[in-house]
Amino acid sequence: MKRKFIIAVLLAVAPFFAGIGFIELFRYTARVNPIKSGDIGRAQYLSVYDRNGILLQEVRTRDGKFVPVDVKEVSRHFINAVIAAEDKRFFKHSGIDWFAVGRAAYQNILSGKTRSGASTITLQFAKMQNPGQRTFARKIGEMKTAYRLEAGMTKEEILSGYISRLPFGNQLFGVEAASLNYFGKRANALSLAQSAFLAAIPNAPSEFNPYKNYEGIKKRQRLILFRMKEEGYISAEDAKIAQRERISVNDIRPLNHAPHFVQALLPRIADERNKVVTTLDLNIQNMAVQQVRDIVNELKDRQVTNAAAIVIDNRSGDILAYVGSADFWDEAGLGQNDGVTALRQPGSALKPFIYSLAIERGMTTATLLEDIEAHYSTPIGDFSPKNYSRRFHGPVRLREALANSLNIPAVKVVENIGVDNVLAGLKEFGFLSLKKDAGYYGAGIVLGNGDVSLYELARAYTALSRGGAAIPLKEILEPEGALGYDNFKSRHVSLPRYIYLITDILKDPYARAMEFGLDSVIKMPFPCAVKTGTSRNYRDNWSIGYTTDYTVGVWVGNFDGAAMQQISGVEGAGPLFRRIMMKLYENKWPEEFLKPDDLVEVEICPLSGKAKGYACPSGVKEIFLKQEMAMIDQTPCNMHRILMADAGTGEPVIEDGLYQSNNQGVNNLEERVFEDMPPVYEPWQREGKRQSAPHELSLFRKGDEFSIISPAHDAAYKRLTDLSPEYQTIRFEAVGAPPNVPVRWIVNGKTAGITTLQHVMDWPANSGEFSLLAVPEARKELSREVRFMVR
Repeated sequence: MKRKFIIAVLLAVAPFFAGIGFIELFRYTARVNPIKSGDIGRAQYLSVYDRNGILLQEVRTRDGKFVPVDVKEVSRHFINAVIAAEDKRFFKHSGIDWFAVGRAAYQNILSGKTRSGASTITLQFAKMQNPGQRTFARKIGEMKTAYRLEAGMTKEEILSGYISRLPFGNQLFGVEAASLNYFGKRANALSLAQSAFLAAIPNAPSEFNPYKNYEGIKKRQRLILFRMKEEGYISAEDAKIAQRERISVNDIRPLNHAPHFVQALLPRIADERNKVVTTLDLNIQNMAVQQVRDIVNELKDRQVTNAAAIVIDNRSGDILAYVGSADFWDEAGLGQNDGVTALRQPGSALKPFIYSLAIERGMTTATLLEDIEAHYSTPIGDFSPKNYSRRFHGPVRLREALANSLNIPAVKVVENIGVDNVLAGLKEFGFLSLKKDAGYYGAGIVLGNGDVSLYELARAYTALSRGGAAIPLKEILEPEGALGYDNFKSRHVSLPRYIYLITDILKDPYARAMEFGLDSVIKMPFPCAVKTGTSRNYRDNWSIGYTTDYTVGVWVGNFDGAAMQQISGVEGAGPLFRRIMMKLYENKWPEEFLKPDDLVEVEICPLSGKAKGYACPSGVKEIFLKQEMAMIDQTPCNMHRILMADAGTGEPVIEDGLYQSNNQGVNNLEERVFEDMPPVYEPWQREGKRQSAPHELSLFRKGDEFSIISPAHDAAYKRLTDLSPEYQTIRFEAVGAPPNVPVRWIVNGKTAGITTLQHVMDWPANSGEFSLLAVPEARKELSREVRFMVR
């Protein structure tokens, strides 16, 4: 048995030792092509400043904080601790410790698993020159590099380079950076206990984080002190005293200003730079950080764990504040995720750009849009967009539709413009993350079904603040300026007159009153255009707006995608936006937005959006292009009519189907104003119990307006598995039927019901494909048909 074991061991290690001769040849070839101290790139110690010269961070380019140090400038205790912990034969081998290799191989074979390694300090230093995935070929390359290092450098030079690059966690590299930040002292002043404590961290810097695993580091410190004693560096008494010493670690987080900003910046800074002056204003940054943390703390009971914010100087595009999360160090809340660049659903935050495209194509701020219930077929079933208030508002002007973030009108605008044109327009504004085709997004793009970043949103709103002149955002002051976050170039995306109309809507508190009230949190005491957004299931909140000076964008939500507790953009992101904007204007309010000369104000009817007529009970001021004035003057309101009504009932007087303007048969007649609207608004008028003109007198009824408004053609419904079938119905509804004419509803050739005055009925939903026919009994030529599906 013993003989078989020895044979097995020899067979196992034979191939390994057979290769030793080949690997040892590296020692000789390395002399021909050695690596000298000057050949190793000196990693940069990069200082990052705000625009006023205040230090934000000192970091090693791309990797973290780094301070080069010579071995002679470091406490001998630390040098001895590293050698005892990592490579006790460092001064005896020539790069590879074959004695340790053999020992490790023997121990690993005996145990059947990896229990011991043989990596030397030189091999680890070689790996630092070309980090990457561990493969057999890479290991061979590291051995070759180790021999070249030994051939061209002294042991002290290798050791200096090694201890200057060791990872100590929390973006700290090198013993000098670790000592300065953890203990507030230079590395040459480290005590024995501190030296062994620091030497314990590089073995597993993520695991041995002094802020999270102090006891784990102390346990490894004990092992290192034992090895130092074994090697004769310290006495047993020294080891005991050092182990008992309580190590006090400084909190380095306050030294790490704007961590997300610097982290996003580093990959775009040239390696040779050692100083960068950024556009950030630390005073504004700290203010924004505090507001973000306060809001998250206030909303934590409603399942909110994070927020982000960005502040931009509109004139230059300089980023003045960049807050990626509420707490960069909050591991549970995924605080190192960057909420400024993360792609999320924007909800309604894209609507201003889509309405600006609509105005460019001929719509006005008074163009009438339908805000009535509508259904759309989607891959997952029927979808009916709802508004913030869960109510519909009938005919609304474009101003009201945008200001109140109404969803049905927005979808209809996209359908009018065309999804291809909308997508192209959004990309011109800088939404380069929308990489799918128009068919992927569909009309739902206006409701936020395409992921964008807060960075892109803020940049696009900055273009609105600049009258349609879009510019790249800048992170570094001249001469570098913008660093090309996504290669966005300066461009004119629209004309100032069109953009001003959007700005005027977004700053109008009265226009948004129907959904958000007159005193909503986004009503500012100075000229400020602002838009909120909420993604589906309350996963994301947005509030982005601008004055003549600043653009502020904020996001509130959870990085893990969890839904918040029914918090809309007005309730979550809105207060954060307001606080930041108010802080920016503590001492002086902004100027008013400059209105272009080719815009004029006209009084119109708030219901019809046309010039105020003699029958209109009220009027509002609206802004139009001068060239639109002729059209406005020639089209007075046609939705308000003065009719004679019974003073007692308020009903218009009709006899034999004709309006009676004389007093025959009726006492106490009086003039009253009635609303005369297209048939599509019948359900909305009926639900609101509005004073409507009789069908017989409507100017909008030509006899052929009969139509089915529910279900929509080709709608797809999905039956609920947790609801009894008898409670699952589909509403059939038609409008525009001739007065007093019953309508027969026919499903797949069979009569499902007959309606009279109000043509609405609920049909028990069965699975299958269906043809629905609505037939006015006396006017069968007006019959209408739609098809729908129930899964």
